[in-house]
Amino acid sequence: MPPLSHDADFFPGLRQGWGLSFLLNLEPAPEGRNAGSMSSAGLANTYFWIDPLARVGGLIMTQVLPFAAPAVLKAYRAVERAILRRTRRRQSGLRGAPQG
Repeated sequence: MPPLSHDADFFPGLRQGWGLSFLLNLEPAPEGRNAGSMSSAGLANTYFWIDPLARVGGLIMTQVLPFAAPAVLKAYRAVERAILRRTRRRQSGLRGAPQG
């Protein structure tokens, strides 16, 4: 039987913690995730994150083993970066919009 999981450290060198069922980012992550964001993952390479400060979250679902498959992690990071980049562009555009 092949191994079910690769070793994984999702944020090497960054302070992290655990809450009720979430991995907590205690400082900003390179992909743009804010400190205070939360994430979790499942064995079949299912991942989600919530960034309350950016008011955005994301979900990636696959049925691939082993866990933390490099190709899936690469896609996960790319999707997260794209969503956070777009969210920040949208939010910065809204800050300059007239109120009324």
